[in-house]
Amino acid sequence: MEESFLGDSIPLAGRITILRFLPEERDQVGLSSDLVDQLQASKWELEVHDLRLSPGLRSARIEQLLVDLKTDLVVMVDESFGHHPDWFQSAIEQVAEGRSDIVVSAGTPRDFLGKSAARFVGQLTGCHAANASAIVARRSALKDRPAALRPAGRWFSLEMQLRIPNDRRVLSESHVPQRLNKAKGLRLGHPELSFLKSYIDLKYGNASRLIQFCAVGFSGMVVDLTLYAIFQALFRDTSLKNFKVPLIGGSVDLALSGFLAVWLAMSWNFLINRRFTFNDARRNASIVRQYLTYATGNALAIGVSLVIRLWLPTQVEFFNNHKLAAALVGIVLATGISFSMARYFVFKSPATS
Repeated sequence: MEESFLGDSIPLAGRITILRFLPEERDQVGLSSDLVDQLQASKWELEVHDLRLSPGLRSARIEQLLVDLKTDLVVMVDESFGHHPDWFQSAIEQVAEGRSDIVVSAGTPRDFLGKSAARFVGQLTGCHAANASAIVARRSALKDRPAALRPAGRWFSLEMQLRIPNDRRVLSESHVPQRLNKAKGLRLGHPELSFLKSYIDLKYGNASRLIQFCAVGFSGMVVDLTLYAIFQALFRDTSLKNFKVPLIGGSVDLALSGFLAVWLAMSWNFLINRRFTFNDARRNASIVRQYLTYATGNALAIGVSLVIRLWLPTQVEFFNNHKLAAALVGIVLATGISFSMARYFVFKSPATS
């Protein structure tokens, strides 16, 4: 096996697989076609896959190909950019000679928001270029993607880097690819946002989930208090105000207002948490079963919230004059109970089994 370059030629050894992602608006590929010609003229065994896929399907197809590929090096290139063969030659040399396991192109967004987003993603993940448009990687070094990590969509370079130790990655600045279309920035869509969320959840665990849960809980609190005020106004002039709730005290109109507000806010929280906070557990059971389990599992939290908002006004004059404040106390005390039940009982994912 020859492991060095002869002038500008490609090293002569092994098998290379090229995955080219073709933009829908262009029929021909970019400058990587010159690389294909050079490789075909060398002793490298070459396999080329031209893929015209949406970002949401791209990672799934990459994953399938990586399982099936019998290759030494993998080249991935987004043909929305123009790439010069010299960059590929240099990258192939670094990987073939064992100096790194992955080499990433150094494409940089030109707009301020794109640069800021790229810097944030880089700091978060420790990777070189989230939106790099070409990579060369050693196939044997690419570990399986963690089950909890979502596909990265357009950010295939970021996803591949995360499978390789940081000290084995190289950012190549010798060639900055030119964008061949008018798109700018980091190209952030649903697949990329879903990937970032799954990465943050994987990295920070329950701390990340709790922050998201509290954010959803805050929105639920707004729903709760708003509906509580509305129902109080609706029931204030009815005969319900003349009846008292046994044991706890307080009028029935206030109790009914509180119950309806809590129930509707709970349903709101369930839907948002299922879709966002614990989205990796949505397929573990049907929505009806999860909702019933959620309601049952959070019965204690709901009971705490309801009892506090009814009991405090009968004990403290301030809360009698500010009933929404009593409701707020109940919500805060119930949050810890609600999160624990949701995380480990209702939306239990394989990672927490």
